[in-house]
Amino acid sequence: MARPLGVVTMDPEQIKEWIAQYGYWAVVIGTFWDSSGLQLFVIGGGAAAGITGELTYIGVVLAGVAGNLGTDLIFYGVGRWHANWLDRVVRSEKNRARLALMGDEMHRYAWPLLIFGRFMPWIGRFIPAAAGIRCVPSRRVLPAIVAGGFVASAAYALVGYAAGAAIEAMEGYSLWVVIGGLALGVPIAALILRRFDRKVVERLATKARKDE
Repeated sequence: MARPLGVVTMDPEQIKEWIAQYGYWAVVIGTFWDSSGLQLFVIGGGAAAGITGELTYIGVVLAGVAGNLGTDLIFYGVGRWHANWLDRVVRSEKNRARLALMGDEMHRYAWPLLIFGRFMPWIGRFIPAAAGIRCVPSRRVLPAIVAGGFVASAAYALVGYAAGAAIEAMEGYSLWVVIGGLALGVPIAALILRRFDRKVVERLATKARKDE
């Protein structure tokens, strides 16, 4: 029997149980809870679509988009009207420097940051907040976060669907869809973080020199 969909954890077996019981709603709520980095609920939904056929690939993608969009809109709104909350959430100096750089570059690189930044674990979910803090117009933010939601959901659902369709039995698929998701998400996130953190390190070094 599946456990209640309360406190979301990233246990693949538990995610499989929730998706089996709650279907698309599990994908929506799970993705809403953690829309950055490796989106295991979308991967799990795609796998279920490939194995049982009770879910469809398109349905899983749309559910993932809904979860992404809900999170992005909330963080954008909070960033737009209550910017100081990030000071309580983001505490490490490096993450603060990352957010500051996002804010400084937001007007210039709003689209790529909002579309592809969600592949960065944890910090990616705050990019819409940075857009709000920098007052990027909603007419630019909304199309970008919708496009980003589709890019991430379509990619991760395809990984799950391909893995699920290749497996004859339900048992034991969880590990393989996670491995497939990591194979997709980790290189993308690593590339983005590497290029992004190069500028962050330069900024921190400049700040240190000024403080001396």
